[in-house]
Parts: sequence; C-alpha cells; structure tokens
Amino acid sequence: MNCFTATVQRDSGWWVGQLDQDPGVIVQARRLDQIEDEFKDALGLFPELTHDAESAQIELAIGGEAEKAALSARDELAELRRQEHDQLGKIAQHAKDLSERGYNYRDIAYLLGISYGRVGQILKQHSAA
Repeated sequence: MNCFTATVQRDSGWWVGQLDQDPGVIVQARRLDQIEDEFKDALGLFPELTHDAESAQIELAIGGEAEKAALSARDELAELRRQEHDQLGKIAQHAKDLSERGYNYRDIAYLLGISYGRVGQILKQHSAA
C-alpha cells in the first residue's frame, strides 16, 4: 500500500496532520506545502505501512471552511485555464484559416476579438510550429 489519506487542520499557527490509515501517525509543519514531506519522513519510521515512503502518494483532506473555499477556487481556476488553453488553440486555428483566405490582421483581430498585434504573434508561432 503506497497511497494514504491524511486529515489536516490549522492549529495555533501550525498545520497538524493525522494519517487516516493509522491515526497514530501525526505530523506538524509551519507551512501546508511542507506537510506531505513530513508524512513521508514519518512513514519511513513505519515499514509495516509502506516499504517506499519517498514515493508514497498522500492525499490531504484539509479541514476548515476558508481552506475548502480556497481549494474550490483553485480547482475552478485550473479548469478555466484548461478551457482557456483549448480556446486559444481554436483562436489560433481560426486566425490561420482567415489569414489563408486573405484576411488582413486587423480584420482577423476584429473577428476574433483580439489585437492585431496578437494576430501577428499567433500566426508567427503557428508558422514556426
């Protein structure tokens, strides 16, 4: 078994985490980004839980309403970035198609809702690829 879940909460300026699979494994860290490494260090002391603590996957279940709202916002932002990436690919393809049909940069810019300078960048990148 090399996948674990840990419940993590903020308490008195520290992040405190408890491993769900073995509630006796408790760690603390000043910053949330350190907590996973703390768990890996702790798991190294429990060979009965894992033989490879360094490659252990630790899913953090973070408590607190503000923290959950922040995680939700982070997930939504990641989805928006994925959608933006997809749309930028479509915009680039439309710019290329319009350019091949003889449209000038300003007309392409107007049709796509971007600046004509951006049209030039997109077409230059697309021709280099």
